[in-house]
Amino acid sequence: MRRWVFLLLLLSLAFAEFTLTAMDVMVDVDGDGNAKVTEKLHYIITSSYHISLYESGLTKTDLASWSSIVSAGDVRYHLDNRVVNIGNVVVRPAPTSRCNPLAELCHGELTISYDAKQYVRADGSVVPETGIFSVDAYKPRSKKFTLNQGALSFETSELGDVILSENQRITIMLPQGATVQYVSPLPEETVEAQGRTQMSWQNAVLAHFSMVFEKEESMDQEVINFFMGARTELYDFLRGPQGIPTLLLVLIIVGSYFYLQARQKKAA
Repeated sequence: MRRWVFLLLLLSLAFAEFTLTAMDVMVDVDGDGNAKVTEKLHYIITSSYHISLYESGLTKTDLASWSSIVSAGDVRYHLDNRVVNIGNVVVRPAPTSRCNPLAELCHGELTISYDAKQYVRADGSVVPETGIFSVDAYKPRSKKFTLNQGALSFETSELGDVILSENQRITIMLPQGATVQYVSPLPEETVEAQGRTQMSWQNAVLAHFSMVFEKEESMDQEVINFFMGARTELYDFLRGPQGIPTLLLVLIIVGSYFYLQARQKKAA
C-alpha cells in the first residue's frame, strides 16, 4: 500500500507545483464550546518559479492571497462557516526548507489559525446547532457538549461520512476537567495531559462521527460567572433608554436620604 502511495506522490510531483504531503487540523475547545483552530499544511514545491512565488508571499497573512498562490484548493477552512462562526483568521507561512537546487524542489509549510465560535443573534442568544459543539447547561454547574456533525468540512462519502486520507489528521483537545461520555468512531490516538484529553483520527472514514463530553464547573467559578453576568446585565441596562433616568432617580433618593439625616442631626 505504501509503495502505491509513494508512486502516486511521484506522479503528482511531475504535474503539480504545490503538492500537499500532510495536513494537521488541531481543534482546541474551551469551556464554552468555542475553539481555537490551527491547520498546518505541509507542501513540496517544485520549479524555481513556484519556489520564488512561495517566497514572495512570506509577508502575506491572509487566506485569499495564499489560496491564489497555491491554487490547490486545500488552503481553506476545514470547518463549514455556514455552521461555525469563523473569525480572526491569520495565515503564517514558514520559510522554505530542505531545498534541492538541482531538482528545483523545496518544502514549505502554512499555518492557518482562526477562532471557531457559535453564531449569536442580536439579542445575545445562541443560534441552535451552530459552532463545533452544541452546549446544554442541563443542570447547575454542569454542561453537556455535543459535536455538530455538519461542522467539519472534509471530503465526504455518498452517505455524508467524513473521509480522512492518509495525509490528513484531525485532533480535538477538550477543555480541562472535561469527561468524555461517548465518541464514535474511536480515535486512533488518545493522550491525557494536564487534565486535558486529546483525541486524534487519521486515514479513516468517520462514519456517523459523534462525540459527547461533559464539564462541571467549580463553585468558585459559578460565583464568578454570577457576578460577571450581573455586571454585564447592569451595564446593558444603564446603556439602555431607561438607564440614565433610573441612575438619576437613585442618586436623588440617596442624596435626599443623606440630606434628611444631616437635618435631623442638626436639629438634635
